[in-house]
Amino acid sequence: MSEPRKTLAKGLIFVGAATLIGNGAAYGLSIIAARKLTQAEFGALGALLGILIIVSTLSIAMQVVTARRVSTAKENRGEVEGQAIRLSITIGASIMALGLLAAWPLSIAFTIPYAAVAMGFASLGFVVLGTGSMGIAQGREEHLRFSFGFIANGFGRAGFGILFVLIFPTIIGVSAGLLVGCAIGAIVSYLIICPGTWSRSLAKGGAAEFGHVAHALIVLFTLTNIDVLLARLFLTEDQSGEYSVGVLLAKIAFFLPNAIIIVLFPKMTSADSRRTVLVATGLTATLGIVITTFSLFFGTLVIQILGGADYVAELGPEAWLFALEGSAFALVQVLLYARL
Repeated sequence: MSEPRKTLAKGLIFVGAATLIGNGAAYGLSIIAARKLTQAEFGALGALLGILIIVSTLSIAMQVVTARRVSTAKENRGEVEGQAIRLSITIGASIMALGLLAAWPLSIAFTIPYAAVAMGFASLGFVVLGTGSMGIAQGREEHLRFSFGFIANGFGRAGFGILFVLIFPTIIGVSAGLLVGCAIGAIVSYLIICPGTWSRSLAKGGAAEFGHVAHALIVLFTLTNIDVLLARLFLTEDQSGEYSVGVLLAKIAFFLPNAIIIVLFPKMTSADSRRTVLVATGLTATLGIVITTFSLFFGTLVIQILGGADYVAELGPEAWLFALEGSAFALVQVLLYARL
């Protein structure tokens, strides 16, 4: 096996394991919350998480911009990394401040406690710092450090969310856990990947580049999450809770191929990236077919695991549709990253 292929294989193994642990912990939080909260409260949590995922595209955009700038930097890489951390802190603080204002109308529109929404937005402010750090590791192609940073962010957020929902089984309890976990995860990620990295200034054109990437990702993530928000508005509270369980399967299908994009994205930014894009598309499509086929034949088992027996009768036969939706959006995400 050639050296580039060995590097690719190691990257997929390390990052794949990290995404399974981090995302697995996030799904574990939803699975436990589905059993600890009432259907109405779980529907509210599903809507809140949908809102946060849409806004969290700003953190993903931060990671993408950072990874691209670091991967193409040469002599001034240290300065580029410092500028990325400064920009991530600026964006994170802005999300916190604006989130306190936006939380009020959102809490009324979706019948979610204000404190839960406000703490959710505050947690995203820390997430941006974490993804900025991970973007540095991604751009350097330091897959092991990236993996540890990803686990620190994902497992920290979900781990404290699980702890808090077990102690305080309410949506406010979940949000408080997310806030604490995101803060700890972001700090740990920064210390693992780029301790002491800082710059006195922002990069010229950095804000504009961030805006371009964020705009594209917000459109995609709005499309992938608008259904759960509409369910909260137009279905009964219990029905929206049921729908949120199905959406959980769609999210698994959407985020499971993440390791493929993370490892291959630095190469997708090069001038000769056609082959890399084809590889990423093929791997993502294959994984989507596997998930959808499994959900078609074992949908009842999947829903039993994700939501419990209360949701099987309604969602079991339709489980494969949620898996297909998530897999289709995962393919769209690969093609979008190829054009950023």
